[in-house]
Amino acid sequence: MACIICMLFACITSKGQTQEIDLSGEWGFQTDFMDFRRGSLDVRYMHRLQETITLPGITDDYQIGYKSPYRHLDRLTRLYEYMGPAWYQREIAIPKEWKGKRIFLYFERTHWLSSVYVGKQEISKIDYVSVPHNHELTEFVKPGKTELITFCIDNRYQYDTHKWDHAHSEFTQINWNGVLGEIKLVAVDPVYIDDMQIYPNIADNSVKVKMQINNCTRKPFDGTLSFHITGTDYDLATDVPVSGNDTVEVIEQTIRLGKKITLWDEFQPNLYKMECKLKTTAAGQNFEFAKEATFGMREVTASKDHILINGHPVHLRGTVENAVFPQTGYAPVDDASWERILNILKEYGMNHMRFHSWCPPAAAFRAADKLGVYLEVELPMWGKDAEPDEKRYDFFRREQKAILKEYGNHPSFILYCNGNEITGNFDFIEELTHTGRELDSRHLFSGSTARKRVNSDQFYITHQTNKGHMAIYEGRPYTDWDKNKELGIDVPVISHESGQRCVYPNYKEIEYYTGPVRARNFEVFRELLDKNHMLDQADDFFKASGALTVIEYKDVIEAQLRTDLAGGFQLLSINDFTGQGYAPVGILDPFWNSKGLVTPEKFRESCSPTVPLLRFEKRAFYVDEPFQAKAEVYNFGPAVLKNAKLKWFVTDMSGRTLASGKLKTQTIQNYGVFPVGEFGFDFSKVTGPQRLKVHFTINDKLSNDWDIWVYPHQQELMQSTGDVLYTTVYDDKAKQYLEQGKKVVLCPMPNRVKGRKSTFHNHFWNPIMFKWPPMTIGCLIHNTQPVFADFITDNHTDWQWWDILENAKVIEMANAPQELRPFIQVIDSYDNNEKLGIGFEAKVKNGQLLVLAVDTKKNIDKRPATRQLLKSIDSYVKSDKFNPQIQVDESFINSFLIK
Repeated sequence: MACIICMLFACITSKGQTQEIDLSGEWGFQTDFMDFRRGSLDVRYMHRLQETITLPGITDDYQIGYKSPYRHLDRLTRLYEYMGPAWYQREIAIPKEWKGKRIFLYFERTHWLSSVYVGKQEISKIDYVSVPHNHELTEFVKPGKTELITFCIDNRYQYDTHKWDHAHSEFTQINWNGVLGEIKLVAVDPVYIDDMQIYPNIADNSVKVKMQINNCTRKPFDGTLSFHITGTDYDLATDVPVSGNDTVEVIEQTIRLGKKITLWDEFQPNLYKMECKLKTTAAGQNFEFAKEATFGMREVTASKDHILINGHPVHLRGTVENAVFPQTGYAPVDDASWERILNILKEYGMNHMRFHSWCPPAAAFRAADKLGVYLEVELPMWGKDAEPDEKRYDFFRREQKAILKEYGNHPSFILYCNGNEITGNFDFIEELTHTGRELDSRHLFSGSTARKRVNSDQFYITHQTNKGHMAIYEGRPYTDWDKNKELGIDVPVISHESGQRCVYPNYKEIEYYTGPVRARNFEVFRELLDKNHMLDQADDFFKASGALTVIEYKDVIEAQLRTDLAGGFQLLSINDFTGQGYAPVGILDPFWNSKGLVTPEKFRESCSPTVPLLRFEKRAFYVDEPFQAKAEVYNFGPAVLKNAKLKWFVTDMSGRTLASGKLKTQTIQNYGVFPVGEFGFDFSKVTGPQRLKVHFTINDKLSNDWDIWVYPHQQELMQSTGDVLYTTVYDDKAKQYLEQGKKVVLCPMPNRVKGRKSTFHNHFWNPIMFKWPPMTIGCLIHNTQPVFADFITDNHTDWQWWDILENAKVIEMANAPQELRPFIQVIDSYDNNEKLGIGFEAKVKNGQLLVLAVDTKKNIDKRPATRQLLKSIDSYVKSDKFNPQIQVDESFINSFLIK
């Protein structure tokens, strides 16, 4: 089939003497699973392709490929899998007016190798992953003639690279085949600007323009470069003479911008557009070419501890972007999509995004430039990719240079790293890093995340320094801590992949998948939950585990902010990761939509340019203990806080203020973390167990708060009576009580309980990839049950549960009656979905039994929350409300106890 473009004026766009033909639309198409066409007669005789496809697009959009019957557990399921050569074809009339011009076929984004044929001759191959493919056709097409243009896209792995890197992986964006964004023919005059790089100098308000002019006339040329720089309330024009004799001329020109120029950063992302018109004469012919670029007056350097933007320290509050785009299967190439994503990022108080083992398309840089987001980009490199392999090495060398050339002008592009957790030949990694520094001074360079250092490192993304482990994955039951002693090395350190606290999946998201992939793994997990008779609890599991992850991330981020020697952090991640076993670690779903767990406003209280912070030693108190706090202000905002009014106050659950005070009014500098005073109060106004909220505000505008719990001393606990027996063993006496219709509270020592370790934290990353015990995702607390009448709790765990859960054992309850639900219900990993519990009640024989698998002896005087829980249980079991309805056979009790 031939798809012919008629050369109407409407089809051709011009800019100066450059002309373009938009080639989007219908193309001939044919698959080539066997990779045979290149060696067959099809090419030799220019056989027409027999199907059609619309470009831009990918094969998945047209259900081309192997229709997958599978339900992958470790990733989303691609509906139509295609990996191999695919052919695209059109007959294109080359305008006769293009005689003497250089002619290119341009693909904005493709995946991975593109090969172009004119007629029966292969004329160009390009295998970039991160940048556009621009094939020159000049010597192979004849203006005024209709040419058969065929190209092949081969999305197979062209080199032996790691299968997980996010440029190709089926784990996140799929390994798609097609062309995205602009697809066009471009004709330019034979003297043209091939490259234009703009190097700002903020010290003297100038830019150095480094330009490569290609002269294809084979004759000397001379002419004028006309620069026109515009921005908000800014306009500058200047002309520069230019001449040359060679086929490639490199020009450097410094342009003074004057005092009206403004700098670019996250708070004031001021952008300028440079338009350059090249007018030349060679051999009596006049030529014209225009090129433009957007830039910002931004300088990035580094001190010992921090990245410096325009000479001042910044603290990166970021997320890891893993190319998770399930709606399309590929990274968007339009500005609107990236502006949506980066606006959401900023709504949650962040200023930074790491592109993990991939480089995004130009639209991401344009959006980040506009919105003021600092980007770190990487090669498609991971793991073993630095092991010896010269072909692979050459690919990475070319890819690095192409990234710097294509995206180097963008002010948002501040950091470059070769890739993720690299192993192998670090001489090669040093070569790449050193080369990057030599090529482009507008970015900082690093060898690898979280692995061996190289000499040319200008920053380091890691979880471990030579001073110790410095990554922060989880919170603590106090806030007076940081990671400063692990830092203070020779370059700024950015915390690698912080957080990673797993949330139980939200099965309601299944219906959101309407693109090339489906969440069939969710279907498997949901069916397993249904098989284990807990499907009705799915939403509760999601919300309870999600609430704990929000609590953890608040503490993780605040610890990062208190660590004033850190260069920043990269959360893994603010949105869910769809591969490696599926990691629902985000407060946003894979589509960058809120899960409803926390609002942006609440999240920003502990993640924003200026954050009030408190350091205190614990969160659970006896009523006669004092509360003491050290106040700090994290201020990486644009301004000093002059005469800042600092207030603190304490409220109870009704909102009543119990205590309040002011710290000294003071000026707080920016670009650091500053102690601003201390305060304390007692709990004399507290009656009974209480959850209190401690607030700290700056100028009545910025506020942060922390929950603490206060308990009275419970002196007499676990006292047996004639009707109620407290015991740590299920012995004859316990059985006798039950036989007689009495009540038994069984609190076995955790080391005498079969089952799993208990922990406060949600599972790390996801339970399919990391099979680390105990494989649990928080707890669902049945807080409306009367057993909790005297113990304040939500339906999820919070910090008052710390000492309870860290001194407990998880009972596996698969063999319990299906209607029995533990009042402290531990949430199992979603690939197992077993019923688990720490506390439950049941009828046994003729009596009533309550089981609490918590250590009630170890340091019990220092565990006020555990004592209060025991008090609540005691009041409950000694009341007529304790009347369990579900009968349990004694064999089940024996099944989880160690004799």
